[in-house]
Amino acid sequence: MDIKDINGDSSPVHQQGIEMMAASFHTTQKLADRLCNARLKVYEDILDHPCRNVLEVGCGPGVFHRPFSMRRVDWTGIDINPYWKKFGQQNNVPISTHPLNEVEGKFDVVIAYQVLEHVKYPMSFMALLTDRLRSGGILHLELPNHQSLTAKMRKISPFISKDYGFIQPPMHLRAYQRKTLQYLVNQLNMETKLITVCANNHPVWGQVRNWNMFQHLVYFISGIFGMGSLLVGLVQKVKT
Repeated sequence: MDIKDINGDSSPVHQQGIEMMAASFHTTQKLADRLCNARLKVYEDILDHPCRNVLEVGCGPGVFHRPFSMRRVDWTGIDINPYWKKFGQQNNVPISTHPLNEVEGKFDVVIAYQVLEHVKYPMSFMALLTDRLRSGGILHLELPNHQSLTAKMRKISPFISKDYGFIQPPMHLRAYQRKTLQYLVNQLNMETKLITVCANNHPVWGQVRNWNMFQHLVYFISGIFGMGSLLVGLVQKVKT
């Protein structure tokens, strides 16, 4: 079952990835808690006040709901896949399938992890994201790094991977690197606070996954050479 935005603006999501995230939901809560704690400190340094609420777009199983809620930060999660709404109902995580343009209210932080590469029209999508921010709010993006060690290996030969780096049709419609992300940010007149590349198991910006020892080793090596698979951006809406 592949899920696609009813407006046709986003690519389908592979069922294998959905099942992996669902299966690891309960076993990765401690990691999600550590990452949330580390990120919240960065957010509040930028905001210069306690973070009140967060909107997570494309939230999947909602692993950050509990960590933010425990820190008295109101978490709102949306995902176009109805699978996650049902999953949330079964696991006490409030997940909505409402489209982004129907979300009410303004937020201190808007999060989109591994979402932008699925979007056909990134500029209009990012404009919607920033519209949900309060003045001075933070947009936190995480994308696959098309210049990563993994991406470069995939470009060498079709025997390694049928994908070309992180261009993976019909799933990933676009590929990004630092300059690409910075260009998008500049078009929106946002203030760049951080654009960096890091490994999947980074202690602050890493992903909430169960990694095996081999994966940890690969990520360690890629991190040393600045060729991690994650492209992370923190940008701030201009204060008015």
